[in-house]
Amino acid sequence: MYDVLLAFGDSITQCAGDPEFEGYLAYLSRLYQRQMDVLNRGFSGYNTTRARTVVSKVLPVTRRPSTTKGSSGLLGNWIGYANSSLFDFPKVKSGSKTIWPERDNTFPQNSRALRICIFFFGTNDAAISSWHQHTPIEKFRDNLLYFVSLLRDPSSKHYSPSTKILFITPPPVGDRMVKEKAKIEGENVVNKNERARKYAQMVKRVANEVNTPYVDLYGKIEELVKKNQSTAKDTQTVDFEGYDGYLADGIHLNSAGNRVLFDLIQETIGKYWPELKPSKAPRSYMPTSKE
Repeated sequence: MYDVLLAFGDSITQCAGDPEFEGYLAYLSRLYQRQMDVLNRGFSGYNTTRARTVVSKVLPVTRRPSTTKGSSGLLGNWIGYANSSLFDFPKVKSGSKTIWPERDNTFPQNSRALRICIFFFGTNDAAISSWHQHTPIEKFRDNLLYFVSLLRDPSSKHYSPSTKILFITPPPVGDRMVKEKAKIEGENVVNKNERARKYAQMVKRVANEVNTPYVDLYGKIEELVKKNQSTAKDTQTVDFEGYDGYLADGIHLNSAGNRVLFDLIQETIGKYWPELKPSKAPRSYMPTSKE
């Protein structure tokens, strides 16, 4: 495995490798060929509260509790196990089936460095308060801070101070698109743009609190939609207020929306971590004479 760029999020991230929508992670995978492995850990329907239940299986374990004499406290003294074979987990036989006890872990064994970790949540959290996916906004903040603490707290088994953390705000909601879809499918409207805006603001607030960059996807798409509205001459092009230019169903990104996000991620990496730009990041294996 090469060094890793990991994206942890909801269905927008789960779909980010879909060729139909030219997902932003597909773009990143192509961009970092032979430089970083781009891992998609998007979970459809998840909000940050549910994501807390699986995040420990998503992030690599960088340290283990010491079993040597003199360890103290619940966590004990931590010792790194990079390049150790202690955690090469064996298969377990159960009747006629072979069980992999760590199969749900993204990093079940020793792994290369987690260079960039993307946290991309908020769309489901921002659902109306009566909906099961809703997370109160202060709880949403706490959950985001918890994700960061797993990588930044020295007492965490996922401690990785060199990992670059990147937050992405949820995109806007195309209210007219969502209402039309709900009408056709006989469902209730649970996502609204005004609510998405507040959760996008919270993502930016948390990023500033922990001094890490963010991609303002919400703000960029709003900017593009308003620009397109002001220049549109044919009223038919603004039936959905222009959000259909970037959203597939009023919530998820279409091809153009994914391209916008990909470009923003590239810009952010170049601005804050130029050493991780594809032109600077080390490449695996010697190139052929024709490359």
